[in-house]
Amino acid sequence: MSQSPKKIQFILFLIVFTDMMGFSLLFPLFPKTLEFFLSKGDDVFFRSFYSFAEILSFGGETKYTFVLFGGILGSIYSLLQFLAAPVWGRLSDHSGRRAILLFTTLGNTIGYLLWLFSSQFWMFVLSRVITGMMGGNLSVASAAMADQTDEKSRAAGMGLLGAGIGLGFVMGPLLGGISSQWTFLDSYYLAGEFVVFPASAFFAILVSLISMILVYLFLPAKKPNTIPDKEIHPFLSLKKIESRNLVRISLLNLLFVLSFSGFEFVVNFFLSDKFQFSPKEIGFTFLYIGIIIILVQGGVVRRLSGKISEKKISLYGGVTVVVGMALLVLIGSEFSGLLISLFFLAFGSALVNPGLSSFASLESGKGDLGRSLGLFRSFGSLGRAVSPIVFSLLYFQKGPSFAFLVSLILLIVFTLFLAKQKERTS
Repeated sequence: MSQSPKKIQFILFLIVFTDMMGFSLLFPLFPKTLEFFLSKGDDVFFRSFYSFAEILSFGGETKYTFVLFGGILGSIYSLLQFLAAPVWGRLSDHSGRRAILLFTTLGNTIGYLLWLFSSQFWMFVLSRVITGMMGGNLSVASAAMADQTDEKSRAAGMGLLGAGIGLGFVMGPLLGGISSQWTFLDSYYLAGEFVVFPASAFFAILVSLISMILVYLFLPAKKPNTIPDKEIHPFLSLKKIESRNLVRISLLNLLFVLSFSGFEFVVNFFLSDKFQFSPKEIGFTFLYIGIIIILVQGGVVRRLSGKISEKKISLYGGVTVVVGMALLVLIGSEFSGLLISLFFLAFGSALVNPGLSSFASLESGKGDLGRSLGLFRSFGSLGRAVSPIVFSLLYFQKGPSFAFLVSLILLIVFTLFLAKQKERTS
């Protein structure tokens, strides 16, 4: 039975929502999970990772060491996304979006299952490696959304996808915190068979299974009519890509994600150090950011789509983010100033992300969407792989004002280059 494009778009929204929710469940549990492995004492693999973080943490202060430790693990995850996203996108051009999404969601389920049984640190790292590789499937979901939209409605479709991603990131940590209170599997954890917070890992498995069922039941099993080139990873043949605009837009995505995700990483510590926020209060701050992003991507972007160009949507977002970061540098030390700056930052990023995604998709050939959006997403993952370590070092060595100033400068450069970017190739 064929599904209407609107229904498929909604299913894609649900797929990325469940994917991101399952992925971000771990966020509030991360510090205690690392403490769990630290307390075991006899894990050589963990000690190697921890020693590397101590070297980078300027004297080995425990607080900074744990931050860098988390940043290193986060960087590994994003680096694997950087490597995998173009591959999954390219394979989806060849085998169809549904087949690749089924494979990657199954892989995510296996990764979360390994997380549940991670009584040893190497198993936990392996679970992050698997889910990191499978996390590149956002490029496939983006390509599937592009398949279901025309040029006028492309930004609206990407906005809906972005809203699903944003909602998943909001709900994941919230449900991770709630599920950490469940105790029905704690006997296995106490017996040394399961990881700490086993109910949260179990819940992530269920969420991933729901995503896989949605893909299987509702996405059409349609294969493309074109046969892609032999090369599997676009980075092996960047010079062969016909659209130089696509490469430039992907580089702009790298620059934006590097600056903005660096801010996202260190703002947690800024809220804790400057305002003495508890983890719960930090969670509500990100809920505030997430709600703004969801409303903008699910509402404002959909209304702008087809009325103004993707470049203008992204450019308006870039200017708004610059204003927000400037306010954070100037008046962010006051609570009211913080809330105002976060509003502009959230609003602007909610315009930039779907605008750039749609911009990149319009530079793709009809049978080449998977590879093109995989290239675009992988550049973003590269920025996300570098930013945690770079910005945490800036934050702890030079202070929050300097870290936010660096982010502001990068965002200004991003906006200026975006303003000069051509709209379309012939």
